[in-house]
Amino acid sequence: MIVRTIAPEGMPRPTGEDGYALLDVVWQHFCSNLRWPTFDYVDRKLYASGLQFEEAVQQLCPALLRGVDAGLWRLPQGTTELSLTVAGAANCANSAPPINSFLALVRTAASIEPHYQPKKPDTLPDLRPVDLKPPANDVDLALLSKQNWFAGFALALHEPCFRGGGHTPGDLDWTLRYDRTIRPFANVHQVDEYWRIREQALGPARVDADNTPFKKGPEHDFAPVPKVSPAAWAAESVEAMHVTCMLHPLIAEVAAERYSGGFYYDAVRSAFQAVEHRVAVLAGVTEVGERLMGIAFGSKPDPPKVTVTRSTGGSLESEQNGMQFLFKGAMGALRNPRMHGPDEKDAQDEADEMLVFASFLMRRLDIADEQCKAAPSEP
Repeated sequence: MIVRTIAPEGMPRPTGEDGYALLDVVWQHFCSNLRWPTFDYVDRKLYASGLQFEEAVQQLCPALLRGVDAGLWRLPQGTTELSLTVAGAANCANSAPPINSFLALVRTAASIEPHYQPKKPDTLPDLRPVDLKPPANDVDLALLSKQNWFAGFALALHEPCFRGGGHTPGDLDWTLRYDRTIRPFANVHQVDEYWRIREQALGPARVDADNTPFKKGPEHDFAPVPKVSPAAWAAESVEAMHVTCMLHPLIAEVAAERYSGGFYYDAVRSAFQAVEHRVAVLAGVTEVGERLMGIAFGSKPDPPKVTVTRSTGGSLESEQNGMQFLFKGAMGALRNPRMHGPDEKDAQDEADEMLVFASFLMRRLDIADEQCKAAPSEP
C-alpha cells in the first residue's frame, strides 16, 4: 500500500499517481542536493521508472510545479530547472520542516516591513539568516537546521509575497527581498492559511490560470507553401525573419519560471533587477537604478568602476559612453516602471525582446567579472 503525503484541503493536488511521482523526483533531488533538478534529470528518472514526463506533468498545474510552459507547446530545455511551489512541496514526504521554515520567513518579514527605514531611496527591505530569531511561543524553530532554513528560502524565492532574492553558490547564505505586499501574511502559522491569503492577493484570474492543469496544445497544421515570385519570397522572408538565442544563465535563473507561467511583466522586472544587482556587486557600491549606472560606468576623470567594452582603438571612449547610456536607459525605461508600478501587462513578444536586451547587458558584465577574477588579489 502506498501512503501519499497530500496537501491540506483547499490547496492544489496532483490528479494522479504519476503526478505525485513527478513531484517526488523533484523534491527528493532538492532535499539531497539543496538545488532544484534540471528537466533532463527529471525526465530520465521518470523514464527509468516507466513513466513519461509528458503524461505525468498533465496531472499537475503551475500552482504545483514551476519551469514548464503552461500550454505544453514545447518541453523545457534540458538545463531548465524544475522547482516546486509551496503547494507542490506540501504534496511530498518530509516537507514539513522546510514548510515551517518558509512560514517563519514570511512572518518574520511581515513583522519587519512596517518598521523598515530605507537608507537609500528605492531600496527594498531584505531578510537574511541573521534576522531570524525564533519566538518562544512559536514552532520550535530552533531545532531547524541551516539546511531547512535554506529549503524554506528556496520555496519562498518565487512566491508572490516576496520580491525575489538570491544566494551565494556553494553556500547556504541567502537574501529575500519584500515590500508592503507581505503584510497580509503577518500571522500565518499553517500552510493552508498561507495559501488562502495568497490566492486572495493574486486574484481570481491568476488563481484560475495557476490551477489550470498543464495540457498539450493542439497539433500545428502546416498549409502548403504557395508558389511566389523570388522577389515576393525575399520580401516575405525578411518580414517573417526571426532569431533564436540562449538567454544568459543569470537572466534565465530569475525569469524562466515567471515567463513560463505567463507572468511576462514579473519576468522582465526580475531580469533587470538581476542586472542591477550584479552591477552593484561589481562596482562595490550600494546605489540603485540610474545613479548606480552613472557611478559604475561614467566616473570621469577616473576610469569606470565596471568595464564592459570590447573596443581597444579610437572607438573605446565612444563605446564606454554608449554602454553607460544603455545601462542607464535600461534602469530608467525598463526597470523603474516595473519596480514602482502600477503593475501592468507586457505582451509576450515585447517581453522576449526586453529579456534578450537584459541578457546582452548581463553578458557584457561577464567581461567585467572576468577582469576581476584575472586581477591579482591584494595582500
